[in-house]
Amino acid sequence: MERLIERLAIVGDGLIGRSVQLAWRRRHADAEVMAFDRGDDLGPLAAADAVVLAAPVDVILALLPHLPTLAPQARFITDTGSTKQLIAEAASTAGLPCFVPGHPMAGGTTTGPDEARADLFDARTWFLLPGRAEPAARSAVASFVAELGARVVPLEDDGREHDRLVAAISHLPQVVATTLRARVGETVGVEGLRHAGAGLRDTTRRAASHASMWAPILATNATALAPLLRALADDLTRVAQELGDREAMEELFARAHRFPFDP
Repeated sequence: MERLIERLAIVGDGLIGRSVQLAWRRRHADAEVMAFDRGDDLGPLAAADAVVLAAPVDVILALLPHLPTLAPQARFITDTGSTKQLIAEAASTAGLPCFVPGHPMAGGTTTGPDEARADLFDARTWFLLPGRAEPAARSAVASFVAELGARVVPLEDDGREHDRLVAAISHLPQVVATTLRARVGETVGVEGLRHAGAGLRDTTRRAASHASMWAPILATNATALAPLLRALADDLTRVAQELGDREAMEELFARAHRFPFDP
């Protein structure tokens, strides 16, 4: 297959950034890839014809105003941030018509590159918000993401609908898992946790994630996430009041069973 780009630059050498590199080299073994991490000189970005921002959301927001100067030859620039509205606005303000916001629904509880793998994105949703980008950049990013193995899902959205969706399917579960692990641990202690079965481990697996990754995500999606947390708190308060009501418990489980993952 003809190569879409000649010099790929990836800013952020963690799990996602390193996996992008591995997935691209899976298709193009001799690809020229420049990887940058925190503290690196970004001067070589000037030679890149494609740039992927795989850094934390706050770092992406800080970089965007400088990219017209740092990467003037880029055919396209995209990102992998978990929130999109503020990033899309910042790219528009910076004057980056080649920028296509993106978000792969893939990852793990670690932030470093050690768990990176070439198949991380295979058949996984990768949201793209191409609305403000030039047609050539839209097409190039969609083709690039498809070559990484992902399933491209375009959203004609300024970021708000994307952020509302991921607040429910990703950010809320993260906060719930983390809060649940903290509450259970504070209740039974480390010794008590040793007796936990698979249910607790599966439910709270995401609590192993680090605040360095999640704090910027939650801060930039507070508008969509906070109402969901308040609604869930109301649900839990009601459940606490109805624990002895068999009919209420049956209705609670019936509500959940209406929404299977693979209907």
